[in-house]
Amino acid sequence: MGILNRLLLLPYALVTMALSVAVVAVALRIVPESIWLNELRYALSRQELLAVCGVFFLVSLKLFFAVFSRTSHSARTHGEFMVVDTRAGAVQVALPAVRGIVERVALSMQGVRTATAVISVHDAPKDSAGTPMQVELKITLADQTSLNAVSEELTEKVRQELHDVLGIADVPVALRVTEITNAGASKRSVS
Repeated sequence: MGILNRLLLLPYALVTMALSVAVVAVALRIVPESIWLNELRYALSRQELLAVCGVFFLVSLKLFFAVFSRTSHSARTHGEFMVVDTRAGAVQVALPAVRGIVERVALSMQGVRTATAVISVHDAPKDSAGTPMQVELKITLADQTSLNAVSEELTEKVRQELHDVLGIADVPVALRVTEITNAGASKRSVS
């Protein structure tokens, strides 16, 4: 569940609990009928009630669709380690180290000015056939650089380096060109 849904759910749950307590108090005749009917008539005559009901309906709709969203959050892009199985046993590799490998490879290519990598680690079972991570690489290209040539070569170099260093084959690499510039020196982008 995303942070926005959590922020919406908190007041929604508090209001729902307060309404439940009020209904129980009315049903058990803790609050006299003349008092709650008078308060209900007053609330129904106010224009603000329509606005509150509209907001409550929109929050309900948002939370309803969040239940059926198909986005999977089984991958993580933060945290300290991913586990790589070797012949010597399981080895923990820091995600910033993997990010550094990918960015170094990208910046070593001619035509790439800046590179920022996001590493997603999938918490999959050990017997699954998929790769345990995915790389998203945001780059800035130099002017007059062939996008096709750079993308093919960069993808292959990143995959080869990750295979050589970590022993993970066929890592999915998604490239995003964020800018094409004629600026001079290569530098590492800070994200």
